[in-house]
Amino acid sequence: MASLLGLLRADLLKTRRTPFLLLHLLAPLLAAAVFLAYYSYSPWSAADKVQAYLQVLGCALPTLIALVCSMTAEQEALAGHFQGMLALPVQRVKVYTSKLLLLLIYGLGAVLLAVVLFGIGFRDVLGEDGLGMAFYWSGAGILFGSNVFLYLLHSFVSLRFGRGPSIGIGIVGSLIAALLLTGLGEGIWVYMPFAWGARLISIWTVHAAGTPLPLAVSRADTGILVCILATLAAAILSCLWFRRWEGRSADA
Repeated sequence: MASLLGLLRADLLKTRRTPFLLLHLLAPLLAAAVFLAYYSYSPWSAADKVQAYLQVLGCALPTLIALVCSMTAEQEALAGHFQGMLALPVQRVKVYTSKLLLLLIYGLGAVLLAVVLFGIGFRDVLGEDGLGMAFYWSGAGILFGSNVFLYLLHSFVSLRFGRGPSIGIGIVGSLIAALLLTGLGEGIWVYMPFAWGARLISIWTVHAAGTPLPLAVSRADTGILVCILATLAAAILSCLWFRRWEGRSADA
């Protein structure tokens, strides 16, 4: 545990002079500010405004996660071609876990900032909220938890194949998430990791607004189960892979 905390502390220090922290601060602030400004004169109902904002976050996260994972991987590639990760005198799994924890900690902070800050502004500045702050805290947890799988996916893709494939997959994932919010997603979204966040937060918003969908219609229970099992499987498989990984070829 001590060595893991030391690795995490070192990884945190590496981000001090990079755009990593700035991205996790500015993106949530900008998103909340832009939507609050638009909603100040939009004729939509309060419930529709909240749902639209959270759906946009859910659709944007696949691309943003791909971006930050590729930034972390490229930092290690440029600083000694991953030797800072592969040559450390500690267990490989701890090195990989430290990188994942760094991404997850920053990701959780960014999602909380984007959702809770919007909730505060929507309630105290626009005076339109009737859902309560507990809704936003829970919503942030749903968005973050349903996207942990994508952090594992993009960490693997970024380390193994490079920045381009990871960002490309992230952009396609965001498009898929938006597409599966329509009727095309009925019945298949539960098996599409890119759609979990946007779909589950939509179901949560409808439930909090007082018109919950039957489980047979929403399939939220199936989606949550598949998300949890897939995330656990991805965590185990990625750790096993990293134990045998010897770095990326110079031309990758």
